[in-house]
Amino acid sequence: MRTALNVVLPDAPESIREGTPRLHDLAYAYLKGLLLGGGLDPGDQISSEGVGRVLAISRAPVSDAIRRLTVEGLLEILPQVGCRVVRPVPAEVRDLYEVFGASEGVIARWAAERRSGDEAEEFRALCDSLASVEGLPADPDARFLELRRRNRRRYEMLHRLARSPLSTGSGEKYWDRSDFFLRVTFGGRDLPGFVRDARAALADAVVASDGQTAEHETRRYLVRLGREVADVLERQARGRRRR
Repeated sequence: MRTALNVVLPDAPESIREGTPRLHDLAYAYLKGLLLGGGLDPGDQISSEGVGRVLAISRAPVSDAIRRLTVEGLLEILPQVGCRVVRPVPAEVRDLYEVFGASEGVIARWAAERRSGDEAEEFRALCDSLASVEGLPADPDARFLELRRRNRRRYEMLHRLARSPLSTGSGEKYWDRSDFFLRVTFGGRDLPGFVRDARAALADAVVASDGQTAEHETRRYLVRLGREVADVLERQARGRRRR
């Protein structure tokens, strides 16, 4: 995967400008879109001036957006230079998915235990529609984005069924970092088959009101996914060293 100093940034989609009237939210949405959807890769350097020129806004809201993404672990500040996209550290990735799996496992258990009968049917219908290959784009990058949107819909509903609104904000940060890791490791390739199998088992457990299984399946597949991601990152690092 290439890295660049002061990368050439693309124009912002009009949809972002229309949906984010505040300038710091515009800069944040623009940069996060490049990080999660493609356009900024680990090690790439950007400056607040460069982002400001693309968006036709001042440095202040861009700097605010960069600080927010730094706190979220997607960017890192380079004193006197600007900032760059983080290079994920395999050991830290494994740790993050351990925590992610534990927290989302609890949410899955609560969802299974607290959902109503109507909500169980709604969740089943949602999971069935999300698992379908119908409507998936052929282009690998577009396919990744669509699968990411589908996965978010599944876990947003899980959090709703869990009746735990305070957990949603912290969960978002894990989802974003996971999406970033998955993009830079798997790219347009589909995730390993065990992910699909675990999601099906999770749906069954929620519908059956089996909280223990819902927690177990969620935690197990996220921890395993983190190990897979870390392994790919280590292979990528070895490849860079050989070059």
